[in-house]
Amino acid sequence: MLKTFRRWVLFILMLIFSVAQAQNKIIDSVKTVLANPKLHDTARLRIIQEVALNRFTNNFDPNFHKLTDMMGALALKNYKQPNSPQLRNKYGNYLASYYSSQATLMMQKEEYDKSEQYFDKSIALHKASGSYNDMYTGYLEKAQLYSKINKEDKAIALIFEVLKYYEKDKKSNLQSLYYVYTTLAYLYRNQKEYDKAIESSLKAKHYCDLSYKEAPSNHTLGWKGSNDMNLSYCNSQLKRYKEALVYAYNGIEIFKKLGAELQTTLCLTGAADMEMKLSNFSQAEKLYQEILKQQTAATNPMTLAGTYYGLGTLSLKKGDLKTAEEYQEKAFEASKKTTNKSLQKDIAEELYKINLEKKNYEKALRYFEFDKKIADSTQTASSKKEISQQLLKYEFEKKELQQKIIQQKKLEALKLQAAKEKADAVAKGQLAQQQLKYDFDKKQLNDKIAQGKKLAAVKLASQKKTAAVKLEGEKKNAVKNNWLIGLSGLLLLLVLGGFFYYRNNKQKQEIAGLEKNQIKQKLLITQMNPHFIFNSVQNIRNLIDNHKNGDAVKYLDQFSVLTRQILENANENYISLEEEVAMLENYLSIQQLLYNHKFDYRIHLADDLDPESVFLPPMLTQPFIENAIKHGLSAVSQNGKIDIRFFLEANKLFFEVTDNGKGFDAQKTTSNHKSLAMTITKERLVGYTKNQDFVVQTDNLKDEDQKVVGAQVRFEIPYIYEN
Repeated sequence: MLKTFRRWVLFILMLIFSVAQAQNKIIDSVKTVLANPKLHDTARLRIIQEVALNRFTNNFDPNFHKLTDMMGALALKNYKQPNSPQLRNKYGNYLASYYSSQATLMMQKEEYDKSEQYFDKSIALHKASGSYNDMYTGYLEKAQLYSKINKEDKAIALIFEVLKYYEKDKKSNLQSLYYVYTTLAYLYRNQKEYDKAIESSLKAKHYCDLSYKEAPSNHTLGWKGSNDMNLSYCNSQLKRYKEALVYAYNGIEIFKKLGAELQTTLCLTGAADMEMKLSNFSQAEKLYQEILKQQTAATNPMTLAGTYYGLGTLSLKKGDLKTAEEYQEKAFEASKKTTNKSLQKDIAEELYKINLEKKNYEKALRYFEFDKKIADSTQTASSKKEISQQLLKYEFEKKELQQKIIQQKKLEALKLQAAKEKADAVAKGQLAQQQLKYDFDKKQLNDKIAQGKKLAAVKLASQKKTAAVKLEGEKKNAVKNNWLIGLSGLLLLLVLGGFFYYRNNKQKQEIAGLEKNQIKQKLLITQMNPHFIFNSVQNIRNLIDNHKNGDAVKYLDQFSVLTRQILENANENYISLEEEVAMLENYLSIQQLLYNHKFDYRIHLADDLDPESVFLPPMLTQPFIENAIKHGLSAVSQNGKIDIRFFLEANKLFFEVTDNGKGFDAQKTTSNHKSLAMTITKERLVGYTKNQDFVVQTDNLKDEDQKVVGAQVRFEIPYIYEN
């Protein structure tokens, strides 16, 4: 059995490490191997785990989770079956590994409660099976979660508990130790204690080298690259740019070797930043342009925002304000799709400075206000204190306690001596001070009594005169106030009257505009219906001319139903999606009969759509379906396909029709036909959306050889949702 397993592992590893092997074929290769009936389920689980760990350097890759999902399903099925304790523990460990990968996935999706639940399940299974190394690894992964959600106190406690366990046998726990120190390094980095972060990362790299020397693997190499990334970042924060650059290039070399594009991009970004800080502008620009060519930049808004931010900063250093502003605005738009408030703040500050220098004060003010709205949500002070206390407790607990006791006794003795000396000095000086104060206070009191008598007489005369003047002034002010109150009331009435008159006129204008728009929409539908009915009658006539009387009768019955639907919906501004689909079903059935069933059709509604609650303007989609049948499938005599989809994307309703015909290029060269119905429909869409730049997306579908195999039309439909 062991020999069979080794043969299959060797076979599959040869497949996955082939240079030409695509990632989707890796999954197929694994499935092919697992289908062998001679393999035991434990062997299958081990194969899946080996491929996941050796082929993928990180769990960001969707294929990694496809493999772990396969492992989880197989492990759970066997774990529920009655087995021997030894076999049950094996299945439990594989199931725990699956839960761990799910916990990490939930953490990436920021579903932190689910992540913690999965970590707890994984830890419990490892503990039950006696796999304490894996259990403490689970503690460490859970500590990363706590660090991410600002529960550093819990993270710290877990990390030091794990460290104590693994340091008991360093040689047997090399991988675990570099994992621990890497986690600790990133925690120090979050606390902005960069020297300690560097020290921990160097220890992690040391254990990576020892582990890789004993058993080379992409997994270990990936961890080494991650620590190079951390060392680069921490050195850059300490303004050690040359050291940071060296570590960044080390990371680039490792991740390019592993084919890890995301990590390669992050290292390239760091290297470009260091080159720029060292005034190597041409090299920095070269690195940024290399990032933009990678697929990661196109799919990852964080990477795109950082790259454009770097290019904008570089252009600003060169004195090119125009280019700097263009890059920073692109960076700002990309950053809106991320949750990184710090990056958004930095970009807004750069745009504020650029527009201020260009004297574009309105834009400068806008970016200044945006910058001030971003709150700094990081709270690191308490976490710094806690991690320091834990470290001191871990390394010097007994020694520190003894030193504190000795120091406390010395301080108490010094305080007692100082208190005695101070009391003696105070007692001597107090008596003399009291006598001087008494003499001074007595003299001041006598002077005040004499001055008080003089002031009282003067004050009485002054009060009488002031009272007379004040009375006269109050009379004059009363007359003035009465006039002001009257004039203010009159002005207030005029302002209120003007306001209500303006608001009434504005409401009348809005109602008139709305009625005008509704009349225009009904007029467009009225124009469209005769066109559609004329085409349908012409089709019936063609069937009769061709002596297809049976088809003509069937077509006429269906056409009568369809005509009734069209006439009923013509006076409606909105109809339900369910009614629209019923009308399309009837229309397509008629078209199949007309074209001698040379095509099949499918109408698909997304699961999150309730056709009875979604309302849309009638007859928006039919002209585009007609165009796909009439022109898209004009060169198809059989096996034609029309696929229709209604779906929600970003809370917007979209319609999409796809055919397997000749595509749009061929259509343009063979016909200059312009459908009146499509023209009217586009005008209706512009009317509903009030967007003069409304675009109907049209694309050709191509196969692997870039040959056109069909066409696709997509556009947004305005809709109303009624619960």
